[in-house]
Amino acid sequence: MWGACEMSANSSKPLDTVYANSAREMRQLQKQIQQLEDTVLTILERRSPPTSAEIRELQDFDLISQTLGGMSTFFDTLREQVGTEDCTDIDLATDSITLQLLRDRLRERHELFEL
Repeated sequence: MWGACEMSANSSKPLDTVYANSAREMRQLQKQIQQLEDTVLTILERRSPPTSAEIRELQDFDLISQTLGGMSTFFDTLREQVGTEDCTDIDLATDSITLQLLRDRLRERHELFEL
């Protein structure tokens, strides 16, 4: 059986590269959200309609939404490629997440999914 990086020389990437690229995307999204938060707070504090430049900045909400949708699809597709014998230590992978509810969701604490 071929290793993950031997299947197709054109499209296969080592997992560390996939993870690094994904982390970079998430950092970029975080930066965009922080900028949008600043813009919204400025508009609210000023109590006047947004300028045309601010309206252009606020359009990044759509880009962020589309990017998150793309990342979700990306991770779903990656998940489908993982063989049944491949496992991840999810507790170790989520230890550094400071948001408890996010950490629990990623660890699939089933009580969080009950209605």
